[in-house]
Amino acid sequence: MKILVTALLLSGLLLGNKNIEVDSEKSKVGIQGTSSLHDWESTVESFSINGIIASEQISDLVASFKVKSIKSGKSIMDSKTQEALMADKHPNIVFKASALTIENGVVKGPGTLTIAGKSKPFQFNATSKDLATSGLLISGSTKLKMSDFGIEPPTAMFGTLTTGDEVTVNYEIIINQ
Repeated sequence: MKILVTALLLSGLLLGNKNIEVDSEKSKVGIQGTSSLHDWESTVESFSINGIIASEQISDLVASFKVKSIKSGKSIMDSKTQEALMADKHPNIVFKASALTIENGVVKGPGTLTIAGKSKPFQFNATSKDLATSGLLISGSTKLKMSDFGIEPPTAMFGTLTTGDEVTVNYEIIINQ
């Protein structure tokens, strides 16, 4: 058994497989949306991304975003966001993919996105760029409808302020290599 484990580990090293290490200080995830009063923006301040990266593939990917770390700079909006996303019951938004391909500056593949406890198939599609600092930038933008995940868009001021159903998630993730 020890020989098998050692062989698997060595083959991973020889093929260039490496655990993903995200540069959390330079990476960023933001959410933009609309309301009946004005457009709004929040930042996801705490997230983790784990998986294995090779030259042409990311495997066993798990990206987890802490709901209570979604901040807009406005405490009332933050609490409405956390309430709508059921942060106490479902503290993380999670994306999982068994394998994503990296080819010609594009990262893509199927996965599962779970928001507020509801999981849906999700097609990941982003751009990739090798950085001079020996890293990889994965960036993109994704539109999501809250209602697709059973989330009722937040309201305020006794329902006179309503949030639009669609949000846009923008991300720039830097993976150290």
